[in-house]
Amino acid sequence: MEDISHENGAPRLSEKVLRAAPAIAAAAFAVLLVAFYASLMEYRASIETDARRELEARAELAAMTLAEPLRTQDFASVHSFGESCRAMGYYLCITSSAGGRLFANYQGVGPTKVSIHAFARAGEYDVMLFRMRAEVFAPFRRAYRLFLLAALAGAAGMFFFFFAFYRQRMRLRELARSERFRREFVADVSHEIKTPLTGILGAVEMLGDDPPDPAVRARLLGMVGKESRRLNALVQQILDLARLEREGESLDLAETDLADVARETVESMHGRAVEAGIRLELFATPGECVAKVDARLVGEALGNLVANAIRHSGSPTVSVSVSRAPRGFSLSVEDHGTGIPPEHAERVFERFHRVDPARAAESGGAGLGLAIVRRIARMHGGEATLEPVKPHGCRFSLFIPVA
Repeated sequence: MEDISHENGAPRLSEKVLRAAPAIAAAAFAVLLVAFYASLMEYRASIETDARRELEARAELAAMTLAEPLRTQDFASVHSFGESCRAMGYYLCITSSAGGRLFANYQGVGPTKVSIHAFARAGEYDVMLFRMRAEVFAPFRRAYRLFLLAALAGAAGMFFFFFAFYRQRMRLRELARSERFRREFVADVSHEIKTPLTGILGAVEMLGDDPPDPAVRARLLGMVGKESRRLNALVQQILDLARLEREGESLDLAETDLADVARETVESMHGRAVEAGIRLELFATPGECVAKVDARLVGEALGNLVANAIRHSGSPTVSVSVSRAPRGFSLSVEDHGTGIPPEHAERVFERFHRVDPARAAESGGAGLGLAIVRRIARMHGGEATLEPVKPHGCRFSLFIPVA
């Protein structure tokens, strides 16, 4: 299929055709069903027309055959003729012109809506032949059953076809998504690794040329150490995110008191907060919020949020809280620092996105912490969100639904 694109980023023609294929096929199948049903109804009408013509001809023949026996009152011959008609599936009724019934060879049936009948005149008598519709339309019922079986088989075939088509389309979409993620990930990683490597290589070259004085040497070694630590943190976060993004990543779920997770996170971040001159506050009641989660991953996500607040917020205090939320629980990290501009609020959870690239580089941020937080939240069926705090600051929340 020709891969034709439209302007302004419109979907490709092939993609539009793929999306419309199930609807087109369903419409075609419906048209075929209607056409087939119309053909069946036409076939039924032709059967009834032929049956009426045949019955009229037989009634005329019966009137001619019975004219003499009826004139001579030879009822034995009339009875014998009636039985022969009945053996062939035809019912005979003879009435006089006055309306009296002279002969009838049926019991429990008669010339009603469930029958087809024809009249003929034999002298002073009316001869009527009729057949039951059930017998007339027996061939049609067989065709109708075949039609129903064919329709059911066709519907089942269409269902399995579209099920397989949908599965294959989802598989191709997932492969395309994985391939796109791989390309973007490789491009982003290459760009991010290049910066610290450039600094390390430049410092090493300067150290390898002419021996610098001790002050310059110390500064270059400090640069090498700083960029190496930055590179190590970047590689570690890349590995963490790749592990979480890998298909089939399993969770070690267990009933966990989220207050304990928050307390352990605050304790582990206490030293870093003291160095930055920030006071960590914890608001969590033990035993109030117990959820079935992977405690290690939830602790990692909460630690990333606290670390980001310590590095980037500029707030004198950072509050960590655990509370109940509609249909789940919320772990929040709130600061009263510089906040995040609205234009960056929608993108802060993207890989390698930085609100202030210069400040992030200075603090060693790799731009992957929030992407890891969002991935961990979604692995638990929840979500990571950002809300502004008045008069300034922001609140990052990790929502965990009730299992």
